[in-house]
Amino acid sequence: MNFLSKKVVDFQKKKLDSAEGTLKKYIQEMKEFENTGDSKGVENHKKMIKIWTENIEKIKKEIKKIESR
Repeated sequence: MNFLSKKVVDFQKKKLDSAEGTLKKYIQEMKEFENTGDSKGVENHKKMIKIWTENIEKIKKEIKKIESR
């Protein structure tokens, strides 16, 4: 792996850490909405959790693709 590829992988890993943190935040907030009985908030957070889960999977695939070169 050349220097540029290493830098891209490092950037993608930072992006992955950030995305995982955001996902955890939405999961925690959804639990709070469930406790208060706010169904609209729960639904919105379920959508965001789905989006962030998909984003995390895309980032992981990109990292694997770059590392396999």
